[in-house]
Amino acid sequence: FDGSSPASRRGINLVLNYTRAYAAFGIRAAVAPEVPNNAGSLALVQVDAPEGSILNVRHPAPVCARHIIGQFLPDVVLGALTHALPGRIPAEGAACNWGLQLRGTAAAGGEAFEILFFNAGGSGARSHSDGLSATAFPSGIRSIPVEICEAAAPIVIWRKELRPDSGGAGRSRGGLGPRVEVSTIDGTPFEVFGIFDLVRHPARGRDGGASGSPGWIGLTSGALLKSMGLQAVPAGATLRIDVPGGGGFGAASERDAALEARDRLLGYVTRTR
Repeated sequence: FDGSSPASRRGINLVLNYTRAYAAFGIRAAVAPEVPNNAGSLALVQVDAPEGSILNVRHPAPVCARHIIGQFLPDVVLGALTHALPGRIPAEGAACNWGLQLRGTAAAGGEAFEILFFNAGGSGARSHSDGLSATAFPSGIRSIPVEICEAAAPIVIWRKELRPDSGGAGRSRGGLGPRVEVSTIDGTPFEVFGIFDLVRHPARGRDGGASGSPGWIGLTSGALLKSMGLQAVPAGATLRIDVPGGGGFGAASERDAALEARDRLLGYVTRTR
């Protein structure tokens, strides 16, 4: 990873073992997914990053939001292997989890609370099948059920649904990302700590597939919020996040032709009956 940016004063830095783990994961997922992770299999992968760069910091550099950079590393490595393993590398996915961290204070007139719950976007399409919707990759974190979140904090999740067409088109479609709307149960103001990415740039398709839909964070009124940093949600407002969708794989025309042929066949069968 020569040429990586210098360390940030924000908490998005990585220590070298985190960088090595996620970069090695990308190689292993493409080259030998059936081989267990152990010292012998991982010893074949050499990962280095310049000391003092964003991928190899030393104490006391902040690293609390390291997943924002780190969980993109498998897609970086997979992209580098595209020409070596044609047809085996999936399109890019949502990568970093959209952890929704909410905070209420008694000073705002409501109940003091803090909660963090995960929301996964769409994974990238593969050459042989669509990407997975609302499924974390490369992490294995599962989304936390609505009922648990509402029992743990004075919040209401008004909506949690898949976003239509948020996955990139292609011979195989990218996985869909969800839309989540949440507010406090009594309408008091609260704070949200943004730790999101793929807002300005979407997950890219592979081999002619289209990009997925980028993410978005704001209020249901349409007001836009920042994707990173602590900010306030005013009284009576509902927060909305649109988690990114995955990229598509292959030219969409191939998929369209196959669907058209299927429809013609089904139509023929119906008419003969």
